Amino acid sequence: MHLLIAGAIWIGVASAPPPPPPADATPQAEPTPLIDSSTLKKLAEKALSAQGLSEHNLPSELWDALIERVMEATSWRHRCQALESDLVDLHKQVDELRRFVADHQQFGDDFASYREVIAETKRLTDVQIALKRRQEKLERDRKREEARAKREAAAAKKKQAKEASERLTKLGFSAIGQDVYLSKSAYSYSSRTAAQQPAYFQPSPSGEMVEMQPMGGGDSQGEIDYSKMTISGSLLNAAKITRNIGVAFVFRDAHGNQIGQETVVIENARPDVPYPFTGELIMASDHAFSSMTSWVLFADTAPPATTTTPPSTPATP
Repeated sequence: MHLLIAGAIWIGVASAPPPPPPADATPQAEPTPLIDSSTLKKLAEKALSAQGLSEHNLPSELWDALIERVMEATSWRHRCQALESDLVDLHKQVDELRRFVADHQQFGDDFASYREVIAETKRLTDVQIALKRRQEKLERDRKREEARAKREAAAAKKKQAKEASERLTKLGFSAIGQDVYLSKSAYSYSSRTAAQQPAYFQPSPSGEMVEMQPMGGGDSQGEIDYSKMTISGSLLNAAKITRNIGVAFVFRDAHGNQIGQETVVIENARPDVPYPFTGELIMASDHAFSSMTSWVLFADTAPPATTTTPPSTPATP
């Protein structure tokens, strides 16, 4: 009987609401957040850095918006973890009440106190259900915020790639695939009696070359040696890593027949650095080529550079 009364008193004290504050009491400060804003910002920057994003490659407004979104998502995740801890505590309290009810059924005979125990158990169960629903809502909100942050990060990355492509286009480069760009190139045939007459071509979006300046005219056409040609241009690696790049050039006549080819290989091509090249070709035609096609043969990640130390020469006595 004493055990039953003591348990009922303990439940009443634990479940009693806190006394209302006095009318003239000063308002209490907001509860301290689980994680301070500086730590949240560091976690957000680390998460965006893992996606290849930083304040150096994004506009400041977009970067600040992404940081704020990721900070909010991180805060919700930690709140969910705190709620999970509270849920574990509630489970422990429910287990204690169950043991208390079992003891009452075995040793006590006070029906009024037993009803109070049952009511308290039901109240805690209702709190547990409400807490679980709130936790599920917070989890849905967290997933929604994470999906929104991923979409915004992907959009920012796509915008960054588009701006980089537009910048290279303004500099005279055209994309030929796998983040490799080709500059405006010049092609020159050898001449038997007259000075060489260069011709300039502009890569079209389809990869074919469009002549920008006619290659001579009139009687000089018969003096050009169409069996030899020199090509000169530049290749640029637009990826973010150092790569070994190989590009093929194929020249065709007016009937679509291949009359010449050249393969250019650039080893250890660093990002956003133009690498000039010049090649001499043997052409299988007695007329100027009609079109040129270029494509990327390979664009492999370059192995890290290795350094060797020359053997030291022993000092002579």
